[in-house]
Amino acid sequence: ELAHQWFGDLVTMKWWDNLWLNESFANMMEYVAIDALEPNWKIWEMFQTSEVPAALQRDATDGVQSVHVMVNDPAEIDALFDSAIVYAKGSRMLVMVRALLGDKALREGLKNYFAVHKYSNATGDDLWNALGKASGLDIGAIMHSWLEQPGYPVVNAKVEDGKLSLNSKQFFIGEGKEVGRKWQIPLNSNYTAVPKIMRDEELVVGDYNDLLANDGVPFRLSVGNNSDFIVKYDQTLLDDILSHIDESDAVDKSQLLQDFRSLAEGGQMSYADIVPLLPKFADSTSPIVNNALYRIMSTLRNFVTPGSDEEKQLKKLYNLLSEKQVKRLGLLPKAGESNDDNLTRPYVVAASLYADNDDTINGLHAIYSENSDNLEGISADIRSAVLVNEVKNFGNMTLFDKLLKKYQETSDASLKQDLCAGITSTKMPEIIDAIVDDFENAQVVKPQDLRAWYRNVLANPFGQEQAWNWIRLEWPWLEATVGGDMEFATFLTVTANIFHTEERLKQFKDFFEPKINTPGLTREIKMDTKVIETKVNLVKKEQAAVNAAIAKAVA
Repeated sequence: ELAHQWFGDLVTMKWWDNLWLNESFANMMEYVAIDALEPNWKIWEMFQTSEVPAALQRDATDGVQSVHVMVNDPAEIDALFDSAIVYAKGSRMLVMVRALLGDKALREGLKNYFAVHKYSNATGDDLWNALGKASGLDIGAIMHSWLEQPGYPVVNAKVEDGKLSLNSKQFFIGEGKEVGRKWQIPLNSNYTAVPKIMRDEELVVGDYNDLLANDGVPFRLSVGNNSDFIVKYDQTLLDDILSHIDESDAVDKSQLLQDFRSLAEGGQMSYADIVPLLPKFADSTSPIVNNALYRIMSTLRNFVTPGSDEEKQLKKLYNLLSEKQVKRLGLLPKAGESNDDNLTRPYVVAASLYADNDDTINGLHAIYSENSDNLEGISADIRSAVLVNEVKNFGNMTLFDKLLKKYQETSDASLKQDLCAGITSTKMPEIIDAIVDDFENAQVVKPQDLRAWYRNVLANPFGQEQAWNWIRLEWPWLEATVGGDMEFATFLTVTANIFHTEERLKQFKDFFEPKINTPGLTREIKMDTKVIETKVNLVKKEQAAVNAAIAKAVA
């Protein structure tokens, strides 16, 4: 919000199509400012686990808006505030600009931009002109290809006939229409022979053995993960990278896992081939690597039915990957432990809890028992897991009433979030019913918090039917309560992110397609239908192979 004093207030966008001038900059400046104030927090790693995957997932669905998008009707304005595009992708574009220009030229260009346009309005081209003059680089020509069109490319890196070559094309998750979009791609390679910018769709770098001998390390692109594309390495290059994986830094490992997941979602790699690679990353002490690892593991849940033998095997894999880390870290923070260990603990403890690890279940229960009247005293990094465990494995109506009362009384936003996660993880139908009954009670669940409650119950296999029934039955109330708000369409987004079965796809289409002309919902309904269709098709195609790979990994 402080950043908006400059980006939005001192200089205001000329019209809503340049909303990104306000929001993308403000989003990026959160990270720039915190990094300057507290460099030991390594806040740019959080950028890798929040903004980057959000942008990559959303922007790969055909039909998504571009960062710079025309606005012809006031009803379209609220739909512009797409957190994954204007905020996450937009800020990632600016990180890419920063990496290209360097801080000195970026700072000089911004100062000139503010000096010329203060107390007035500006467009994106005004910014590019200012940055171009400061850097001597035609940054506008590069950035137009990223801001004016949706999507992003996948760069295929392969060795053919001994030659290292690159080619690029638009990447889609699900069906996508190829319309010849091209990008000027900052490659950020670790090989000196690779150009800074890839302007053509194909590029031959040179003899791979000579290049490898010259640079002495496996070939990589997008080093630092500051450029908005993903990489598909052929088997030769991937084998080289994996054989030296212990020498890679946290961002490189995280990026590799992120790209694996994107490629699998897009049908260009199989989750069955990814499963045996996961143990290579399980011992990492980096929170961003563990974030990427367990994001993949979470996706594997789509391939199993809750309570099935296949889910039991998946839980064994969760335990295999997390057990050593939980033993290393323990459930509670230790004096003098690193910030990385403190941030890694929530990932591995949550994984161990999903795996039904007895030691973890009993240990978390003991922590709750010791702090049941002082939940604020539980370490914030594991408090959510403590509450989820207590409700899921030891819960009853008395506990529900106690935690819900605490939720209403506390003003601690972090504790409220943890209580919401815990309460909504119940297996008990009567508690699910009680939760859903409070969705429209603003004394319990405020409208601005409703989406999180709805999403959590919907994600709970024991509550999904009730939550889904509620939104269909109470849609007129929801529209009257939050319709017109920029978050209204996100109720569809969170629903689509959870649904992955043919039955739910049909129900989603039956309910939302008649509403496709609702102002602000048209694009969302079309996109979210594609999102669910893509997951349904992927599960149908790969379910047997993925479950076989999981069974083999834990055998």
